[in-house]
Amino acid sequence: MLEPILNRRSVRFYKDQPISDDDIALVLKAGFCAPSAHNERRWHVVVVKDQERRDKMAGIHRWAKMLSRVPVVIVVAIDRGESEFDHFWIEDGAAFMENMLIQATELGLGSCWVGIRGVMMDGIDAEKTIREACDLPDHFGIVALTPLGYAARHPGPHEPALPDGRVHYESYNS
Repeated sequence: MLEPILNRRSVRFYKDQPISDDDIALVLKAGFCAPSAHNERRWHVVVVKDQERRDKMAGIHRWAKMLSRVPVVIVVAIDRGESEFDHFWIEDGAAFMENMLIQATELGLGSCWVGIRGVMMDGIDAEKTIREACDLPDHFGIVALTPLGYAARHPGPHEPALPDGRVHYESYNS
């Protein structure tokens, strides 16, 4: 299991090559296997293939430009309607995202976690733009999105390591 984690890297350059619906479904299934608070599983995804919508999404900030050059963008949202465990919506969505990114890597697909919460750049409210592009109701919290495609270049795997000074046992000062 460590291999797809080590190979999962943020990909920003993609080949002009379609992805099969079966591979998209496998990526989504991995997301839906993530843990969630009280097993509420409140995730919703919007799979965006439409070029016009992807172009609109690509304008949210300078790190999102690749969204117009990939075959698929997946938007992960959480239904923030009534829930006793709503305060865990970010954690639930993050687990969903990570499962998808690892599965994408396992399938030979590139991805990149694109954060949008609280991002305002050049007068553009990223979350509002994504909400409008996907027709998401206001009671959905948008966790993040990822482009999905075949990498044009890959930075290579991470090296497994425990960074010096960052692992603490029992307390920070030990």
